[in-house]
Amino acid sequence: MPPTNYHAPPQPYLPRPVSLQAILDESSANNTSPEIDLQWEPFQRHVEGFLTAIDDYTLAAKTEIAARATDHVNSMRDLKAEREEMERRIHHEREREGEMLATLESERHTLTDLTSSLNHLESSLHKVKDQSSSLESELNTIRKEVTTERTEKDRQKARLNEMRKRDERELVELEDNIGFTVDGIRPDLLMMRFTLLDPSDPAREFSFLIDISKQDYTVPNCDPPIPNLLELVRQLNHDREFYTFIKRVRKAFRALIPNPAPSTRFDELSGPGLGLRTPAVPGSRILSSSTRENVIVDGGGLESLSLTNKMK
Repeated sequence: MPPTNYHAPPQPYLPRPVSLQAILDESSANNTSPEIDLQWEPFQRHVEGFLTAIDDYTLAAKTEIAARATDHVNSMRDLKAEREEMERRIHHEREREGEMLATLESERHTLTDLTSSLNHLESSLHKVKDQSSSLESELNTIRKEVTTERTEKDRQKARLNEMRKRDERELVELEDNIGFTVDGIRPDLLMMRFTLLDPSDPAREFSFLIDISKQDYTVPNCDPPIPNLLELVRQLNHDREFYTFIKRVRKAFRALIPNPAPSTRFDELSGPGLGLRTPAVPGSRILSSSTRENVIVDGGGLESLSLTNKMK
């Protein structure tokens, strides 16, 4: 059974049948050398897609195994805590038992004291039984409440998982439509990719890395290089307009293409305005975890980069 977050590989590549006899006849008729179109590029894309699917499957399996291991460790820790608590209570009860035996031994010297102590113990026993019955009734009531709350929690959890899966599918579809994705390379380092820019190759990627670990942003890598990248980064560190910076970089990428693509749905996004202005005061950076690939982003402004909200 594949992992829950595994995506199936693309459809198999079917090579076009080639008639060798027809090629030889045509070359003989034209008095030219025979040529065969091997269709190498579709085959190469198919192989790359297959390898990507294997990598995705392996990553999903490792993630699920790690999650199960964490759950197991947590369960063992809880069981160990319960066992230690039970041993402590047993030891405490044994101490009480020893004290009671010492008291009975000392009271055997006098029949009156023994009778008085016996009556007292019988009275205490009845009280303990009454308390035990009362506690048992309360325990049953609490068990019923816990069962009810657990059922409700499970129902809510199932509903949240359903909503999360639906949102993930919508996010993937939205990213494909506007040609923009954000991935976390490591904490405080984001990879932003653009597609749908080059009409001759819509799948061509234009990407850049941005480091948000310090007060001033830096771009350690940009592919392909942008001539005015340093000026764009300097302007970002000045006005802190992160979303505007993304649109400026995309515009600079389009300027590198001789015949850029017309406006896409990305150009229709007006942006969150001041809501995406990141803080300029040291120590005010807030980090939050993204739902995809544990991406760490700047919560002071990047939380407003929800592409789903922009398209509503």
